[in-house]
Amino acid sequence: MKRFSLSLTALVLGLFLATSAHALEPGSEAPGFSLPGIDNTTEGAAIALDQYQGKVVYVDFWASWCGPCRRSFPKLEALHQQYGDQGFEVIAINLDEQEADAHEFLDKHPVSFPIAWDPEGKVAGEYKLKGMPSAYLLDRDGKVHHVVVGFDEKKDAAAIEAAINQLTGE
Repeated sequence: MKRFSLSLTALVLGLFLATSAHALEPGSEAPGFSLPGIDNTTEGAAIALDQYQGKVVYVDFWASWCGPCRRSFPKLEALHQQYGDQGFEVIAINLDEQEADAHEFLDKHPVSFPIAWDPEGKVAGEYKLKGMPSAYLLDRDGKVHHVVVGFDEKKDAAAIEAAINQLTGE
């Protein structure tokens, strides 16, 4: 089992406790961001939410030590492949302190969507995470349509796909 530092633990716990009262809800405007990319196609380039204006975007916060994240990545890749030509994009934001931990995870769970890196958790704080992973499905206007905390394939996968189908079909 991978160990992670006390500071990362404190960050995650702090995010959960500090933001629970004012979490982003459906209908909220999604906070913008610009973060460095760490996957093989965006390494060094900034990934900014406004680059995806007019698209349906699934913003997924994850970390290498997160068990449900390992289960969600194959489903997110399948959805990205299925709905990408309909204006759907996944942006996965990694919260590991060490970039090498993210790369190790991605070597085991390769994906074709962009991976951004937020080691200090600044963007995660703006999105007011309530658990790991946390994801926000944004409509074409950049408003939160659906919030997913954790990932249970039986419960969440069908609801996520239905919401993506609805938004890409509009």
